[in-house]
Amino acid sequence: MSQSASKSAIGLLVLLVGAASCEVPSFRGPQLQDPPQGFLLQPNPAAPHGMFAHLPAVYHDQWVQSLSPFSTIKIYGFAGTLTLEDVLASQEAFRTRPQDPDVTFGQVEPLSIDGREAWGWEERIETPERGIPWVAYRVMIPYETISYTVEFSTEDARFKAGAPESTKAIIATFGVGETVWNWPLLLLGAGLLLFAAHMMRQRAEAKAARLQSINLVKIVKKKTPADDAEGSEEPVPATAEPSEPSSTQ
Repeated sequence: MSQSASKSAIGLLVLLVGAASCEVPSFRGPQLQDPPQGFLLQPNPAAPHGMFAHLPAVYHDQWVQSLSPFSTIKIYGFAGTLTLEDVLASQEAFRTRPQDPDVTFGQVEPLSIDGREAWGWEERIETPERGIPWVAYRVMIPYETISYTVEFSTEDARFKAGAPESTKAIIATFGVGETVWNWPLLLLGAGLLLFAAHMMRQRAEAKAARLQSINLVKIVKKKTPADDAEGSEEPVPATAEPSEPSSTQ
């Protein structure tokens, strides 16, 4: 392999290792990384009124289903780290709000979202007469300096049929979108690159040593009879031209 081809191979290896060792988010910032098909991100949504409506929100986004039936996924951010006790108090506040008399509440349960412990609960309207016209799931995810809530409310049969697992699966794609580096794979790639560079250097040194060990031999041209005959001819000495006799007076 030529030196230029080796450099190209190493360059390709660098690109492949870099691409394989990082995970780029679909959306930067606190956001659903895999929103459902047919949902659009609504800019400048209305004022928050979710799980912690009594707290000032420092972040607010909303996904809205573009077609009927109506569904929303609301994301709020609140300064500080909220706790399980805050979630339990929030659910109790929801229970006492004026709402549809057929709404039922599930138990607050622990979840794992974005690698963090979170808590959430299901709500639904379900009766023999009405069927299941509506379901919702609300989650709080605490971080070091901020806590996020994700609240999925839907009338879509796609999600109602499998609720609460279907709604939880959508919420579970939430994350603070950052590029995540796979350091073990990066270190492995760095080791492979160092090994490849070492092999290239050894090959170059071996090639240089081979070139230095080559003895240059002078090739003597074999004489032919014509060369011998040509070499035996003696040069004819140049004769002086006779001088003209000087005139006598």
